[in-house]
Amino acid sequence: MSSDTGCDGCGLVFHRRGGLLDVLGGKPRESRAAEVEGFYTANPFPGYAPADDVGSLLDRLRRSPFLRRLDAAIPATTRVLDCGCGTGQLAAFLALAGPNREVFAMDGCWRSLQLAEEFRARTETSNLQLVRADLFDLPIRSRSFDVVVSRGVVHHTADPYQAVTAVADAVAPGGYLVLGFYESMARVVHRLRRGLGRLAGQPLALLDPVLRSRNLDPERKRVWIEDQYHHPLEHVLPLPRVVRTLDELGFSWVRTVPLLEERSVLFGATERPGLLWWRRAGWMLRGIGDSDAGLVFYIARRS
Repeated sequence: MSSDTGCDGCGLVFHRRGGLLDVLGGKPRESRAAEVEGFYTANPFPGYAPADDVGSLLDRLRRSPFLRRLDAAIPATTRVLDCGCGTGQLAAFLALAGPNREVFAMDGCWRSLQLAEEFRARTETSNLQLVRADLFDLPIRSRSFDVVVSRGVVHHTADPYQAVTAVADAVAPGGYLVLGFYESMARVVHRLRRGLGRLAGQPLALLDPVLRSRNLDPERKRVWIEDQYHHPLEHVLPLPRVVRTLDELGFSWVRTVPLLEERSVLFGATERPGLLWWRRAGWMLRGIGDSDAGLVFYIARRS
């Protein structure tokens, strides 16, 4: 069921579709944003299994050391924003794992959010609010979230550094930004792998650690291939420029992920390296076995 409504306080007009708020409605979108939305309409990422429930989602995401540590780092009563949430699995995980958290998840793709809302409603996740909005025009107050997560979205926009600025604007003073992006050196091996796949006419499973997995079901395999080999818009970002961009916005270094210190607290500040080259070279060398295909995280704190 859909209805038009608005906020008396700020004048924002939105469409309510069940528990999903749609700020965009039928407004025409910028051409590249529309192209990316069309891609994810056909290939929602990541997909849900038919039997997914609270237990299976929590179990699956807790297998990731990074996500376990992210959950542990976010206090019980925290306002969290997931920018570019896709099908909302990370946002649902953070909401279910912390029932006293207030979690908002935003994305521009209606189909992805529809799947997220179906799961949210089925699992009665009452502390998760899903919103369809444009990343460059988020319907939120500036500096109003304690933790902002943006995983794998800024590099799929027409202007990735403006996208970094947009998500960073939501971080409250003293809050944390968890920014995931394709790093230019970390992505080198996958870009070579993708080029070889194009020459061969298909992805080479032997070279891809995800496609080599024997436990990958056919639908997840299809979506991985589409997302990693056929995406219509992709940038790679060098870590030094990302760090410099956030420096200029008033953020300070916390750490990068992949982690070097396995037992450290995720939001615990680490010493900023004098040379980022060596860290980036290490990411490039691990590329052949990197199941994230060059996705790295930079965690920064607003001073």
